[in-house]
Amino acid sequence: MELTLGPVLFEWKKEELIDFYEEVSEMPVDLVYLGEVVCSKKKGLKPKEVEEVARLLEGCGKRVAISTLALVSNEEELKLVRELAELPFPIEANDMSALGIVDASKKDVFAGPHIEVYNRQTVEFLKKIGIKRITFPVELPRDSIKYNIENTGIAAEVFSHGNLPLAFSWRCYTSRAYGLKKHNCRRHCSMWPEGMELKTLKGERLFTINGTSILSARPATLIESIRDLEEIGVRALRISPGRKHTKDTVNIFRETIDGKVSPKEALSELRSIHGDEFVNGWYPGTAGKDYSPAGI
Repeated sequence: MELTLGPVLFEWKKEELIDFYEEVSEMPVDLVYLGEVVCSKKKGLKPKEVEEVARLLEGCGKRVAISTLALVSNEEELKLVRELAELPFPIEANDMSALGIVDASKKDVFAGPHIEVYNRQTVEFLKKIGIKRITFPVELPRDSIKYNIENTGIAAEVFSHGNLPLAFSWRCYTSRAYGLKKHNCRRHCSMWPEGMELKTLKGERLFTINGTSILSARPATLIESIRDLEEIGVRALRISPGRKHTKDTVNIFRETIDGKVSPKEALSELRSIHGDEFVNGWYPGTAGKDYSPAGI
């Protein structure tokens, strides 16, 4: 089973990103997703710099794919998608606009977790237009993932660790929190490199605000379900990068996939590192904010 590292979803400084990917070059991951999923206004890596980082990672034996925006609402955003699509690497389309730009007969194209692939008919349509791989949406339960794999043979990837990306908006939640609108953004998201936590009036952690996106408050992990994910035919597990502990998390997943530690031991290690109460609810078919101790 492959281990992949998703694109950085938060606003990090360019220097932080370069340092991070130098560290990633030594991590035991098979495939690294670069690019921009959330907002075209970020000041991180420009397309040319994305290509330079991709070359670095390839030189260290990693495969690379370029992720595109999950929501395209104006010409500026479409321009970024076009620029990323021109890079000489496989493309992960996170919005259907990217599928209209990239010629799947000339380069590998994957469907990312933000394209709503819920049923066999959708998988078959995407395969027909040349999609080679699908990362299923985070809210898809185990039985649906299993059914789609068994009935289509698609190469399937599953989001397996990190704050769950739940929704995207044309508006910027972070700017709204500062009384601004998206068009007069002052990049306040750079002040929140792990997102802005949103709580209920009773103080319960509810969501993480990240620019135009909403993520889960608590990180999800499917570490206990690794054996089950293998059995139903999932080919790759995705870890979403965090500002802290990404290297340790990757190592724990790799050791678990390789059978060096048990899933139960791995969960204990993750909890000792992150100090967070995890969720995994959608995979076993319960509420996404819950955790099923059995993992399935």
